[in-house]
Amino acid sequence: MKRLGLVRTLKGTIIFLAVMAAVCYLEIFPDAIEEMGAQNVNVAWLVKPGIIAVSLSAIPIVIALVLFWQICTEVGRDNSFCHKNAGRLTGIGFCALTDTGYCAVGTVTLEVLVGSPVWVLGLGVCTVGLAVALAAFLLSHLVLKAADLKAENDLTI
Repeated sequence: MKRLGLVRTLKGTIIFLAVMAAVCYLEIFPDAIEEMGAQNVNVAWLVKPGIIAVSLSAIPIVIALVLFWQICTEVGRDNSFCHKNAGRLTGIGFCALTDTGYCAVGTVTLEVLVGSPVWVLGLGVCTVGLAVALAAFLLSHLVLKAADLKAENDLTI
């Protein structure tokens, strides 16, 4: 695949992920929280705070998608291995860690308050979040090393 085709595919994927996240955060998650509140009157008071808490978890996701878009833009400029991209990958890793920690705290809080079996889903989300963070940090390290090698080779006559 040519570089520009790859960039278009990646940016199309980012747009698709953003649309899917919007559907989840605007429709699916609030509906699921309201349904849980309707099924159990003991937790009905948690519906509004739950929707707000879940909505806040979208912030690191949006930041990570913006950073990934910027990385794709640099790839389109044939500047894949640069210090900026290494920093952006580190930022994506921290966004994933932040969201994972937030999810873990929310899962434990929900388990303590409600005794809901949602911890199984939370554990899966936390595992995926940690995997994304580790991959982003590793790629950041590799891109930084490649950028250093590129800068060194550019200085060589």
